[in-house]
Amino acid sequence: MIKFFRKIRRKLLRENRLSKYLLYAIGEIILVVIGILIALQLNNWNENRKENIRENQLIDVLITDLKAKKAEFKSDLAIGKSIIRNSDISINYWNRNNKIDTLNLKFLLKYLAEDEWFFNENSPVYATIAGSELWKELPDSLNRQIDNMYRMQFGSIKSAFVKQSEYALNGKLNFLAPNHLLNLNEGTSSIQKIVSNRDEDFIVLLELFKSGVVRLTSKFEKTIPSIDRLIENLEFYKNDK
Repeated sequence: MIKFFRKIRRKLLRENRLSKYLLYAIGEIILVVIGILIALQLNNWNENRKENIRENQLIDVLITDLKAKKAEFKSDLAIGKSIIRNSDISINYWNRNNKIDTLNLKFLLKYLAEDEWFFNENSPVYATIAGSELWKELPDSLNRQIDNMYRMQFGSIKSAFVKQSEYALNGKLNFLAPNHLLNLNEGTSSIQKIVSNRDEDFIVLLELFKSGVVRLTSKFEKTIPSIDRLIENLEFYKNDK
């Protein structure tokens, strides 16, 4: 193509057709400019495509992180409901019979001694997105929703876990350890006798522990649907771009 234009240019010069040569030169310049503009447009399109891919990858990673948190909360919710259910059985039995029930005794003592309740609300995924260009591109409503989830709702769950761990540590130090109830290898009847000697203290401890679990499960029940809504909004934003 370049050789073709050169031949035309030389022919016009040889024939001394200056006006036509000038028109040709202008046309050639216009073609070069158009080519440059097209190249720039293609480059911009390619860069935008790459940026969209990077943004979508970040959104996908965030969605994966949220789904992992949801699965964790659903598992904890099931455990919490089990603790509440078994606590109610033992508390109601004691209220009716003034006696410690053996049915769920070991199960409850096991959780009353569990002082390692933990939840890490910090997320490297959230930190990465909050400091990226994607954060500036997201709608304000979606930014607030993400921020509220990671900073407020997850932070609130973290606080509830810390409080629950404090309840368990208090029970371990003031009731379980002094009564040699940290080792549950003995028979249920033997353990019942030990607990029965301080039955009121056990029930108070159990009610306190249960109240913390109730608070935790209520947070899980509120947060899980919020995660679903956030995931839905993120997927809608990604697919609507």
